Amino acid sequence: MAVSCGVVSFTGRKQMLLFSDSEIMALSDQSYAEFKGTAEVSSNAAATRMVKEVGGKMVAALESYLKTNGQESALRGLVWEFMLVKSQEVNAFCMPSGKIVFYEGILKYADTPDYIAVVMGHEMAHAIAKHGNERMSQQSVMNLLGRVASEAIGEKKGAGAQALFNVGFGIGSQAGVLLPYSRKHEYEADEIGMYIMNIAGYDINAAPAFWEKMLDAKSAGQSDFFSTHPSDAKRIAALREAISSFTP
Repeated sequence: MAVSCGVVSFTGRKQMLLFSDSEIMALSDQSYAEFKGTAEVSSNAAATRMVKEVGGKMVAALESYLKTNGQESALRGLVWEFMLVKSQEVNAFCMPSGKIVFYEGILKYADTPDYIAVVMGHEMAHAIAKHGNERMSQQSVMNLLGRVASEAIGEKKGAGAQALFNVGFGIGSQAGVLLPYSRKHEYEADEIGMYIMNIAGYDINAAPAFWEKMLDAKSAGQSDFFSTHPSDAKRIAALREAISSFTP
C-alpha cells in the first residue's frame, strides 16, 4: 500500500489514494468475474447494440481528450467493457477496471442515446475519478487504522482484501448490489459525466431532464435506483447550475 495524492480529472479536486491501480484492478476483476457468473446477458440485440455504441463513442472521446491534455494516468488499468443484463431492475454500475453494466430496466428511462449517455458518463466518471479507491482509502484509515489495511492488501487473494474492496466500492453481499457513493462523489460524477457527454457530442441538457424523469419514477415508487443514486430537487438544481456555467 502506497500513499499518494491524486488529482481528479476535469474537476482538479485533490484526493487521498492509498492503494495502487494494480491492486484495485486485481480485486475489481475478481468481483466482476463473480458477477458475470451469476448475471444473465440480455438477448435484446438492438438495446445491447445501442448501449455499446454509446459507450464506445464516449470511451473514444474520453481517451482522446485525456491523452491530449496529459491526463493519461486516469486511464491506467482501465479496460472498458459494456454488458446489458437481462433484468427489469433499474440499475447500472461501473467497476473500477472499466466494466460497465446496464440492466434492461433502466432503458425504460434511458430510452434515447442522450439519456444513455447521461448514465454512461456518470458511471464512467466514478471510474476515472477513482472514487472507489478514495472511499476504500478513507475506510481503511477510519476503521482499519492503516496497519490492518496493509496486511489485508498484502494478502491479495485473501478474504480480507476482497472484503475491504467490497466496502470501498460499495459492493453488498450479493454480486452487483451496490451501496451508495457519497453525495460529493455523486455530484462530481454528474459534473464529469457531462464533460464526457459534451466531448462525445451528446446533449448535456439531457442530464437534468433524465434525473427529473427518475425523480418522477421515485415519486411513483417505480424504481430502486435511488438506493445507490439519490435523486432530488437539489441534485437537479446542481446539474442545471453546472450547465449554466459550463465551459467545455
